[in-house]
Amino acid sequence: MHRISWVVLVLVVIVVGILIGGRVLSRPVETPKAKVRRGEMLISLQVTGQVGAKRAYTITAPRIRNIQITWLAPEGSLVKAGDPVVKFDSSQQQAELTDQESQLKISETSLGRARQEYAIQEKQLALELRQAQRNFDEKKHEAPKIAEEAKLQLDLAELKATAQLDQIKADVQKAELEVQRARDKVTMARKELEQMTQVAPIPGMAVYLNIWKGSSEGKVQAGDSPWPGQGLVDLPDLGEMLLKATVSEVDAGRVEPGLPVIISLDAVSDRTFDGKIERKGTLARRKDESSRVNVFDIEAAILDHDERLKPGMSASGKIVVERIPDVVTVPLEAVFEVSDTTVVYLDNKKPREVKTGRRNDQEIEVVSGLSGGETVLLVDPTLARQGMPGDKATEPELNKGRSGGTQAPGGAGAPSGR
Repeated sequence: MHRISWVVLVLVVIVVGILIGGRVLSRPVETPKAKVRRGEMLISLQVTGQVGAKRAYTITAPRIRNIQITWLAPEGSLVKAGDPVVKFDSSQQQAELTDQESQLKISETSLGRARQEYAIQEKQLALELRQAQRNFDEKKHEAPKIAEEAKLQLDLAELKATAQLDQIKADVQKAELEVQRARDKVTMARKELEQMTQVAPIPGMAVYLNIWKGSSEGKVQAGDSPWPGQGLVDLPDLGEMLLKATVSEVDAGRVEPGLPVIISLDAVSDRTFDGKIERKGTLARRKDESSRVNVFDIEAAILDHDERLKPGMSASGKIVVERIPDVVTVPLEAVFEVSDTTVVYLDNKKPREVKTGRRNDQEIEVVSGLSGGETVLLVDPTLARQGMPGDKATEPELNKGRSGGTQAPGGAGAPSGR
């Protein structure tokens, strides 16, 4: 009896499963639809790139050999103008400054003695010169030989005074030169000591750079001994940010400074940012070493401020080449080619012939056949005769077409929208 009960139970479960499965499988498939829109249409170019700062400064190693980093501002931290960013071991520069300051004191003492000696000799020689002059005045009316001797003594005193003063003056000037040289050395030593702490000239965010460390490359860190003048830390100013991207040479002629840009960031998915083209490169370049495609570099100012914007973030931009007011548009997937006729399928699955015009990457203009507000299907309803839409329409019909005569308007003879 128990075996019969179990068999009956299993049969009941199978029957219920078949009934429920049949209902699920017989449920009608929801056909994707869209409303025909009437309003402004944007003709745009899609570009990709990354966020950068409009203004940035690179902290470099001072032009001093054999220095070692002892401290770095934490990477990603915000620094103000005047804040320390990189510090180096300053023991050698401090010792050099102490030595030069001592030498300056010695030179200044020597100069003081030379000036004092000059003052003493100047007075002594002036006294001897007055005595020789008085002696000559007393004897010039005596016998000619006595007067001549007095005159020679006066001349000798004048020559001696001039020669000795010139010599002492030269000693003073030499001492002054030594003092100036010592002061210059002190100034240089102080400057080198000051360079052992590199400060931020502008506000920004600390971004470590890669440097060569022997045979390998890595981010700068405490303990490294960089080359003189080597870049260590970038300081991008987060107050003004840019989208740095490229545009193909085919489309470059349509891009000019001043065009608006709608900017999206992968890391900031809850909003878009308004932008404006600020610069387009004057010369084309290869996209990369292995590519034969030529591109132009462009920069678009990000007009909105958001603290989440950081240099290096990947971003995309929609450059608005043209704004077309008050036009009827449908999604690209809603338009089909049937027997050389462009049609859309209405909500009742009946085709309606339309004439299309310009397009962007999502929509296409309907010049005639629709007025706006209608509902159109995004798949060809005739595919249902051959199976579920998902069985064969794995890509939008606009791009794929059908072997039975349905072809996307992007084929031969289709309007380019440009």
